[in-house]
Amino acid sequence: MKNFNSRNSLIKMSGFFKRLICILIVTCFVGCKEQTKSEDIIIKKDVLVLFDFEDSDTSLIKAQDATFKLVDTEANKYIEVNSGFTISGPGIKLSSSREAPWNLEDYHQIKADITNVGDEFIQVELFVGNDPDGLVRWYCSDYVDLNPGESKIISVDLAWTPYVFDPQIEINGLRGVPGKIKTDISKIDQLVFNSRYATQENQFTIDNVRAVGKLEKRSPDNFFPFIDEYGQYIHSDWKNKMHSEEALKKAAKNELDYLNKSKGPENIGKYGGWTAGPKLKATGFFRTEKRDDKWWIIDPEGYLFWSAGLNCVSSNSIFTGITHREKYFRNLPPKDSISSSFYGKGTFASHGFYKDKQSYDTYNFYQSNLYRKYGDDWLKTFQDMSHKRIKDWGMNTLGFVSDLGAIRQEKTPYVGSIWIKGTPKIEGSEGFWGKFHDVFDPNFRVAVKNSVKLQKEGANNPWCIGYFVDNELSWGLLGSLSEGTLKSPETQPAKIAFINDLKSKYSQIEGLNGVWGTNHESWESLLISTKLPDPEKAKTDLVDFYKRIADTYFKIINEELKHVAPNQNYLGCRFAWANNDVVLTTASKYLDIMSFNKYEYSVENFSLPKGVDKPIMIGEFHFGALDRGSFHVGIKKAADQTERGQHYQDYVHGALRNPNIVGAHWFQYIDEPNTGRFDGENYNVGFVDICDNPYEELIEKVKETTYNMYEFRIAP
Repeated sequence: MKNFNSRNSLIKMSGFFKRLICILIVTCFVGCKEQTKSEDIIIKKDVLVLFDFEDSDTSLIKAQDATFKLVDTEANKYIEVNSGFTISGPGIKLSSSREAPWNLEDYHQIKADITNVGDEFIQVELFVGNDPDGLVRWYCSDYVDLNPGESKIISVDLAWTPYVFDPQIEINGLRGVPGKIKTDISKIDQLVFNSRYATQENQFTIDNVRAVGKLEKRSPDNFFPFIDEYGQYIHSDWKNKMHSEEALKKAAKNELDYLNKSKGPENIGKYGGWTAGPKLKATGFFRTEKRDDKWWIIDPEGYLFWSAGLNCVSSNSIFTGITHREKYFRNLPPKDSISSSFYGKGTFASHGFYKDKQSYDTYNFYQSNLYRKYGDDWLKTFQDMSHKRIKDWGMNTLGFVSDLGAIRQEKTPYVGSIWIKGTPKIEGSEGFWGKFHDVFDPNFRVAVKNSVKLQKEGANNPWCIGYFVDNELSWGLLGSLSEGTLKSPETQPAKIAFINDLKSKYSQIEGLNGVWGTNHESWESLLISTKLPDPEKAKTDLVDFYKRIADTYFKIINEELKHVAPNQNYLGCRFAWANNDVVLTTASKYLDIMSFNKYEYSVENFSLPKGVDKPIMIGEFHFGALDRGSFHVGIKKAADQTERGQHYQDYVHGALRNPNIVGAHWFQYIDEPNTGRFDGENYNVGFVDICDNPYEELIEKVKETTYNMYEFRIAP
């Protein structure tokens, strides 16, 4: 079929096919325009048109910090959105008809055609439905990256697999579940399109919103057990699936024979730096330097170093809950057998099935497979193999929370991981991983000091690049931590500090009331109150204290960390999700390298706030697929293992082209268990599977990327 490369051609054909759709709806129930990756236009029967804007009721379209207009060309109608940036998720909401919600039980995906008609790079996100569970709502969303003038199809899966069990069955403790719909798709009443992480106005168009793909119905009979003795999915087969201990041992021998001959990339020094490049000042430790308008890490010998890392190079965390789910597993070993050491007790679950069921029995399939492969010395072999693999893969860094035994071998540079434990919290704050630290409580500094002292592995060691401290803190929207402070009890040290600031600024409570539009009788009544002021009227004060929280947090950690490890870099708290310029600018004063967990398809255009010029380390990224027995692709999806490798290359090449980025660390070394870790995550995100076998297609592309990454980075 003809390939249409221009938007105008696509629009003209679109109008023709929309008219043809009307005929198809009558003759074959439903049809619509479907656009493939190559932009070919085809007709499908298994399609339900939700919005094509030809005859849409505009009263069903509501703007959220945005305006919209219907564009009527000679051949087509579509909607153009001009989004703002003053709220989280500016855009539009499309509602179903007033008579009934959409029943999408027969469909696998929602798709829409999106075009960036503005002058800046944007991301457009689609949320299907409005499930009150934040995680479920997130599952029912996806987004596209769009350069100016670029068009793409956004696609959201409605079920975890292209089939569903009918009737649905109860499978608990894992996020991606075979045969399960993601939410109640029989009554979807809204679709929301928004500009993701918008920092300025932008413009995009939406057309042909449709439900597509026949959702196959399957019987759940004989589904349990669905996990075999190796931790693999029972009901399908795939390349390199393990069926016996002999196969495990053979795979181990073949890989070890290969690795013992591998020399890795050329021109790499003791600490992973690029010996074919310039030799700069050697301090005996890792440092940063800007050279030819690009930031670099400089290794202890003075060579340019770009950190290609793997997180969680450890066997310890790959356990899954057994309690209340025993029927999921086939042939678990007796607890008095030689494999008894791979059972454990779960004592932590931040989310999901086990959150209120502590403690619970666990089993570590990954460790038991290592034992099958390597025998009694499996842990030492695992540690040795991790260095051999990383070298062969062209990588150079043991990332976040990796095995201490492997770290202490001093064969591969590493990052330290410090968790600030035992701190007082701002009681009125909220966050995915918990409440925010109360940095004004004197016990916060005490907790930081003790945490650094107890987790100082690598302090003043040349192999240690630096330390991540904390992880994915919930900074929230600008001023939100100040609001959380005001919602806290009167004894909260942060609240006392905030009100003391307000006293110094306004002197009398009447002055504050005049600005905030409140009627507090005294400063004491404000201290007792947990009612929030109008955020717009109080914005200046909320932002000022928010900034003070951030400044105090980073300042105290910097001081305590540098006291113990003055030769290591402070890598920050691994910013995640949306982060505002205020907290990033404040943090930049105290961080040597700013870290971000950026689950995107590209970070080439990622930038810091205006006026901030610091090196950046990507703390986490990954891509997953469902072609090797997994149930969840993780945060960013790929079609298969080959595409995982291509996405890795595209991501790292984009990072290498970004002048501020000095490293990118993949999360994680090992696949998560199919039946979920402590919080239910069961992502295909490993470089190796649950049987400790590398994904060959992924690794091939990784090596193609890393073996010449220094030449790629230094090129003009």
